[in-house]
Amino acid sequence: AALTITFKAIAEKNDEIIVFAPFFPEYKVFIETSGAKMNVVKCRESDFQIDFDALKAAMNENVKAVVINSPCNPSGVVFSRETIEKLSEILRESEEKFGHPIFLISDEPYRELVYDDIEVPFVPKFYDNTIVCYSFSKSLSLPGERIGYILISDKSFNPSLIFDAVAGAGRALGYVCAPSLLQYTVKECIGLTGD
Repeated sequence: AALTITFKAIAEKNDEIIVFAPFFPEYKVFIETSGAKMNVVKCRESDFQIDFDALKAAMNENVKAVVINSPCNPSGVVFSRETIEKLSEILRESEEKFGHPIFLISDEPYRELVYDDIEVPFVPKFYDNTIVCYSFSKSLSLPGERIGYILISDKSFNPSLIFDAVAGAGRALGYVCAPSLLQYTVKECIGLTGD
């Protein structure tokens, strides 16, 4: 639900949203439902990190957002700190070139499900125009329960306006409030992932 709401809040007809392949197939439905077009950029085959030459070739004045999913469904790959730093640099250059904000949407339902001390970088630390979509359904084993949050960086372009658009899109799509029981459950379980 968080991604659907976010796409509906920021995208307009003729906007493009870049996703990196391989990707969660529902992205196409979520993006096209918002009226935008999905623009697919393949990751490097050797390690599934971002192919930055392919990304630069895909950037154009219609790109409104770039979606990352790290850890990735379906590959399981975590984008490294260096990858996030380089992606942020390219997005800042593109914002300057095209004269408008380009949002980085970080889809993070698997954030805590990593092994071998792998770091999952906190994306808003590297790029101001970041929107994080998070779901507790994976980390707290609540499959099918649509409870999570959308984080809008306070450093982003007009965060109050983005917040209002997200809240309005959520209401328009019928996502008003998670059930009280789930809210209490999540509150009691935060930080217990893996225990």
